[in-house]
Amino acid sequence: MRRSPCGSRVQSSVGGASRLRQGRTLRNTVVMVVLAILAAATWIATWERLDVGAPVDQPSESGPLGYSARGARLSGTDEQGRLMYRVFAERLAEIPGEERLQLIGVNVDYQPADETNWTLMAASGTYARNRSQLDLLGNVELRSMPSDGSDPVTIVTDKLLFSPDTSIVESDEKVEIRVGDLHLSGVGLRSDLKGSTLKLESEVHGTIVP
Repeated sequence: MRRSPCGSRVQSSVGGASRLRQGRTLRNTVVMVVLAILAAATWIATWERLDVGAPVDQPSESGPLGYSARGARLSGTDEQGRLMYRVFAERLAEIPGEERLQLIGVNVDYQPADETNWTLMAASGTYARNRSQLDLLGNVELRSMPSDGSDPVTIVTDKLLFSPDTSIVESDEKVEIRVGDLHLSGVGLRSDLKGSTLKLESEVHGTIVP
């Protein structure tokens, strides 16, 4: 018996549609596999880069690490163990690789036993770790606090070196000294805060305010 031409066309159409769906399914599967492989390769490459290379901004683990603090307080004692001075700083920071600390907003209370007390103020400074030296910089002001009723001494300069152990202050900058009505100015200063001696090195000028 002959098959009708119409039946052949129907079977051919159905078979073609089936093969078309299979082809699309296979192509979609291949595309998904390729995308998955590419995604996995990208993830592995990224993971390897993060694992091998350190970030540019990250400091080396072998290098020195600094620290900082706000509202810092430091103190020192004399040979008998008595409190001699306190250092207050709005901010303190370690200087990596150096035996110094950076101070911002410095205020020092110097209180030697049985001697006149002094206060020292400055915009910034550096403090030696061995406590032997304090370098003050910017709007430096020293002021004595006599307990015998005498006029306080005020010293103003831009830069000052203070040695707590010896009570010596030194400067090679312009210095102004005020004691009551007496105003002195000069370049360079050396003073023993315990002995209450002041010495201007050069270009000394003085005035008495009426």
